[in-house]
Amino acid sequence: MTNEGINVLSLFDGVSTAYIALERAGIKINNYYSSEIDKSALAVQNHHYSANTRFQQIGDVRDVKGIGLAGRVDLVIFGSPCTQLSSVNPIDRSGLKGPDSSLFYEAIRILKELRFYQPLDQKLYFLMENVASMSRENRNIITNELKNIFGDSVQMLKIDSAILAPSHRRRLYWSNIPRTTAPKPNNSKYHDVLVNGYVDNEKANVILTSSLTLTNGLFRHFKRRISNVIYKDKVFAELSTKLKLEQYPAILKASGYVAKADRNKNEYEFLNGCYRLPSILELERLMTFPDGYISGVGGISRTEKMKLVGLSFTADVVAYLLRNLHNAR
Repeated sequence: MTNEGINVLSLFDGVSTAYIALERAGIKINNYYSSEIDKSALAVQNHHYSANTRFQQIGDVRDVKGIGLAGRVDLVIFGSPCTQLSSVNPIDRSGLKGPDSSLFYEAIRILKELRFYQPLDQKLYFLMENVASMSRENRNIITNELKNIFGDSVQMLKIDSAILAPSHRRRLYWSNIPRTTAPKPNNSKYHDVLVNGYVDNEKANVILTSSLTLTNGLFRHFKRRISNVIYKDKVFAELSTKLKLEQYPAILKASGYVAKADRNKNEYEFLNGCYRLPSILELERLMTFPDGYISGVGGISRTEKMKLVGLSFTADVVAYLLRNLHNAR
């Protein structure tokens, strides 16, 4: 199949990480149908693929009809919204009943339509990703919905992206691609992606869209571990957490820094004399994107770029999971 090329339907396509992953897996793409409506994500798509005749934007997932694509799709790949599934959302954990996460059922609808209208001799493969922190109930619902379509060929893997990337990102992957297994660890490290500075852990934390301030952010970082910091000095980076928090207020005061972090136009300066936040380039490296894939696109704010990175797949993990399409029959 992959020698001749495949046709791909990517739902909730974001910045088209699936396209990157397919290319890295060495899979020829004949047609890539991208369902996405976010303006910033579309801007990244247009920057990279507007001249690519194989790349077709097909709009809102709610408007995608399987009958119109049946016989023209070999692989469906998607990561439906995790907004109400993730443990990071303490306010609304309504799961698959939530306003965003219920869009999972649009993907199920499309898969059912594709299977119903697909020629009997044509295989249909899928790969789905979502957060590992969802409840067991929602995990079972997803598995059962997929098995109702694809039977016992459905398998689920739990993978932390840190196995192939410089950052932790625990995700569940469902697929019917045969002989799919978890990858073996590589040796990628957080410090390898840095432009300057030092870090005190081998792997970055889970990437979130929220950011720390350059004033009291260090205390929040160690209290909740929800973001990443990069230190100016190697000696400070090697201190214990207790000593870091004891010494930081004096360093901040000596720096004279009082402005907001979003006023910093140079992402690599240590304005508070102690630490900075990862740049967009470094964030995309943590997700194993090509340099400049998001950071090099103009007309999008830093906040929006952080959001795009945070909502994406880890490219190398998805590429690994797709590699067995070479052996699919």
